[in-house]
Amino acid sequence: MKMKMKKYNLFIAILSLLIIASCSSSQKTSNKNVAGIYMPGLNLIDPEIIVFHKNDSISELHFRINSADVLYTKKREDSTFSANILIQYELTDEELKAVIDTASVSFKDYGDNKQKKYLDGVIKFNTQTLKSYSLKITFNDVNRDQFIRKTVLINRKDNYNIQNYLVMDTNNNVIFKNHFNSRDYFVIQKNSSIPDSVMVLKYYKSNFPIARPPFSSDETPQEQQNFSPEFTEELTFDSLFQISYQISGKGLYSVKPQNSTSGPTLFNFQENFPEIKTVENMVPPMRYISTKKEYDLLLDSENQKNDMDKFWREIGGSNDRARTLIREYFKRVESANNYFTSYMEGWKTDRGIIYIIYGIPNIVYKNNNYENWIYGEENNMMSMSFVFHKVNNPITGNDYVLSRSPVFKSSWFRAVDSWRSGRVY
Repeated sequence: MKMKMKKYNLFIAILSLLIIASCSSSQKTSNKNVAGIYMPGLNLIDPEIIVFHKNDSISELHFRINSADVLYTKKREDSTFSANILIQYELTDEELKAVIDTASVSFKDYGDNKQKKYLDGVIKFNTQTLKSYSLKITFNDVNRDQFIRKTVLINRKDNYNIQNYLVMDTNNNVIFKNHFNSRDYFVIQKNSSIPDSVMVLKYYKSNFPIARPPFSSDETPQEQQNFSPEFTEELTFDSLFQISYQISGKGLYSVKPQNSTSGPTLFNFQENFPEIKTVENMVPPMRYISTKKEYDLLLDSENQKNDMDKFWREIGGSNDRARTLIREYFKRVESANNYFTSYMEGWKTDRGIIYIIYGIPNIVYKNNNYENWIYGEENNMMSMSFVFHKVNNPITGNDYVLSRSPVFKSSWFRAVDSWRSGRVY
């Protein structure tokens, strides 16, 4: 669903940024349970953030807050509801290992708790090239008295890292997740101090295989991934330091300078991604709980809607149970797309398959190199623990691989059998 956007421009001199992540403080190592980051519908503030180095002296921190994630209230004497957001940061020089600046900004938005819109904003900072920093930034929903803190890494040591490019739509709205539909245009703005006038676009098809079950051997043969581009094209920046391009076929669009391995990647997986709105897009994720014969029949069906409904009715035992299973299963598929999409759809990934079949983990430990998911109580022999290792991927920073083991076999079939017996696992 498209939502309206309100923009807030905030200028604070001195800093710069480039983001990488986290839901608590520094997270080089973490013993804090952050399972809440994978719980949809909590309605807690969790902004998306992008950093863009506009030129050799100014950087911009772009943020987006979903209005559904903040609380709108009104005082007794007021006639309108409002949300109050406080943003605080602490900047550390990486070389000096010392805090060199702290500041805070706040803004108010008028509306109510039923509206659906985004609160977009930008904070501008003065920065120095050839420097690196780290930034702790806190977003506080004042009305709810709830906050989230993110650790931000700032890199100005070269002009060709990803923070030197900003992806927008044709209305100059910043794109926080690089998902596009066919016939959409994207715009890329570069750091104006970059001398290169040309970017090279490479298009790759995206029909990658789905994740294997968690017990399958790492030596299991897999289809070789073809990362050879279908075509390449040169794009030239205009006088505003921008290039634009229209998305055509489904796949990956990698845009990089001629002599660099870093640049934005845009995705066209399916219409309305990450939502699942058509039968055509509902069938593939069902592979995780269907037999090969059932799945092949669904793929080849002349009436996929009827045959898909029949599948769910048969495993559910009734229309009401079938509707519950469909709702819960595809809610998880959409959540997997939101959380785990990398160079392929989130539901196809290793984290996606575990999330869809097992549900939201009870415990999540997260650091820079891996995630540990625990289902059940920690240190309980009956609990299941999955470890996902981060992959160094030039296309995405959200690629993780599961450490597979035969010990997961019984729990996997128990979970799948639960779904196939009409019970949400």
